[in-house]
Amino acid sequence: MEPGVIAFLVLIVVYFIGTEGLRRYYEAKFEGFFQTAHYEEAIDTLNKIPARVTLSTYRQHYYRFLAYQAMDDEEMATRMIELLVRMRNSAKRQSEILPVAFNYFVQINNKERAKELLAQIKAVKGINKSIVSDCQLTYDIVYSKSYQYIDKMEEMLKMSSSPTKQGKLCFLLWKQYSNKGDKTHAKAYKRRFEELTKTTKPQKTD
Repeated sequence: MEPGVIAFLVLIVVYFIGTEGLRRYYEAKFEGFFQTAHYEEAIDTLNKIPARVTLSTYRQHYYRFLAYQAMDDEEMATRMIELLVRMRNSAKRQSEILPVAFNYFVQINNKERAKELLAQIKAVKGINKSIVSDCQLTYDIVYSKSYQYIDKMEEMLKMSSSPTKQGKLCFLLWKQYSNKGDKTHAKAYKRRFEELTKTTKPQKTD
């Protein structure tokens, strides 16, 4: 093999190793700021040129969405999640981001958008049926004023070790106790849900 070709291949390998290293560095930096509630610093990290170059557009939008949501910046969080939903995503990726968007719009009480997203979720090819069922149940609890799943979900909450799952259960328990008219329990689960939302570790995305 020609020396020039070898040098070129070595350069490519070094480039990809360096790019991967930078990507992991900025992901870790973002996560560190996010976990300690330094959300503005987390967003500033994403604004750095190396982060913009090494992180995919999808990942940047997703991380920004998480930070803005934690900051209660509804306008910017909504803008980010809408960008994610409207990207040219594979069916697999749509099956991942649509439920996130659906749950977000339920949480900010945008019934019309949540209903649209629920229909899109049901139309995704090959989507896991449990995801569809979970979203439908969420919609029914929040907008049909149901509270028949309180006992079951409190048992599920006791058994769950996932902060993400715990957050979702606390949200649904908050809404069910509100539907029932039990303000004390509703307030307790709302507070727990908000705490979990702002401390949940960001999920890795492609």
